[in-house]
Amino acid sequence: MYRVLCRFILLVLASVATASAQPANPLAPLDTSSPSATFQSFLSQAAVIEADYASYLADKDWAGERTLLHDLARLRSLMDLRSIPSATRQKVGDAGFGYLMDILNRIPEVPAASIPGAPGRDWGDLPKKWEIPGTQIRIEKVEDGPQAGEYLFTGDSIESLPDYHALIIGQPPLKPARFDDWRNEQIRLTGPIFPDALTRALPKSIQFDVLGTPFWKVLFTLAIVVVVAVVTWQWAWLTRRLRKHSSKVVSLGWHLVTPILLFALVVLADWFIDYELNVSGEFAVGEDIAVAALLYLAGAWAAWVACFFVVEAIIASPRIPDNSYDAHLLRLTARICAIVAAGAIMVYGANDIGIPALGLIAGVGVGGFALALASQSTVENLFGGVSIFADRPFRVGDFIHYGDGGGVVEAVGPRSSRIRALDGTLITVPNGDLAKLHISNYSARQKCHFQHVLGLRYETSPAQLEWLATEIRRFLSEHPMVEKSGGLPRVVVVGFGDSSIDMEVRCYVVTGDFGAFLEIQQSLMLEIMRMIEAAGTGFAFPSQTAYLTRDEGIDLEAKARIEREMAERSAGVPQEPAAGSAPRVG
Repeated sequence: MYRVLCRFILLVLASVATASAQPANPLAPLDTSSPSATFQSFLSQAAVIEADYASYLADKDWAGERTLLHDLARLRSLMDLRSIPSATRQKVGDAGFGYLMDILNRIPEVPAASIPGAPGRDWGDLPKKWEIPGTQIRIEKVEDGPQAGEYLFTGDSIESLPDYHALIIGQPPLKPARFDDWRNEQIRLTGPIFPDALTRALPKSIQFDVLGTPFWKVLFTLAIVVVVAVVTWQWAWLTRRLRKHSSKVVSLGWHLVTPILLFALVVLADWFIDYELNVSGEFAVGEDIAVAALLYLAGAWAAWVACFFVVEAIIASPRIPDNSYDAHLLRLTARICAIVAAGAIMVYGANDIGIPALGLIAGVGVGGFALALASQSTVENLFGGVSIFADRPFRVGDFIHYGDGGGVVEAVGPRSSRIRALDGTLITVPNGDLAKLHISNYSARQKCHFQHVLGLRYETSPAQLEWLATEIRRFLSEHPMVEKSGGLPRVVVVGFGDSSIDMEVRCYVVTGDFGAFLEIQQSLMLEIMRMIEAAGTGFAFPSQTAYLTRDEGIDLEAKARIEREMAERSAGVPQEPAAGSAPRVG
């Protein structure tokens, strides 16, 4: 009965205090136009929070907790928390309220009229900063940012409050207060799930503080961490088994669920730890940093897998073959997007937990430059791969000839290409080297060139040659796989060789498949052989003809006559025309 009566009285007092302290418009921003306005806004908002807290203790429910959290958030607007990592600002600001309340209750009351900006006096130009008398707690005008021109408790003062609090908490309060030790109230506070009777009944051996948090809360937090880790690991193990016999898209889908599950579990665990366990102090700050790091890691992981999942889902459509240029280009794009997305999330997360983003980006830039210098060949191959994807000189399945090698292209990756040689050897060629070579793509041909020179025997008559040329030309013109355009097919005698009469046969076979061309070429050549046989001639073989005769020597009479003629010509004797020679004119 006594407890019920006390609870009823406490609830009535809390309701009265709330009615008197709550502003007419709870959405109106707190006044921060001067040091006096900021200080008085803190005191009035603190009274509201005191009433909220008393009401919450009297009847712990979700509505009371939401009201308390809302009013604490309004009070944090009086603090310049820009120098504090965003992941821990809420915890630091809420703790700052408890520290500051305990300190103000143990120092002489500050006369309201003495604070710069107090009503009833012309203050002229207000000072840029003001310290609470007898302390180093400072209210200062913000010069830049969204709250420029407002007077706020400085970040340095907020961060120093734990030290100031440790020095003064042992002294008795100088004025009556509803709660003598606000910081202890914050440390012991729990959410609606944990009844106060249960927490008070816990053994003393687990109620001592560890890093500003009761030990039992630390143990509970560690148990939650273990549950999250075990559930995530078990799910990852299950999905690995499911992915073994799945397609790429389904496998990546299962893989994507793991970071999403981790993200959801961490969010749920953080909500429970923050609003039900209500950890505090250095332990709470560490928990916030760890949670933020895990969330950003899970987000980066999910972004990485999602890029590949989307690309593989696109490739899985019937329009894009798995080993086509477009497929490999999409995979390269996915890799680049995954690196950029995951890197951006990690940099943003590092900034959120207190690692300066600009410094991190600069470090990454310098490290990337050094890495690029140390791995020039790798970078060259990557750019070579990009150029191959852009130019598309060949595709998977094409038969190409490059430099001193050739074969069928089996894969085109971001760093290298794999080519199967004619003897079955798999050759891996760096893209940087391949991009520099002259490449002949035989599979890109729309038609194949058929050109042969027939060496016919010299005994072949002109009539036979004319008949044979006409018949071969007619046969090729009637063949369905031979192109008829541009003066082709052409069958003509092109020369007299050492041992044959050469007849050229030239046309185009309408197929880009080299194997099909070889079959068609064989059928054409066999039919031409039959025509040569039908013409009564044949192929000539390289040969020489030896003529045997008796050597009768030289003409001795002619020799003597020439010698005599040359001697007389040298002596100047007029010469008679030789018999059978033409008379000299003029």
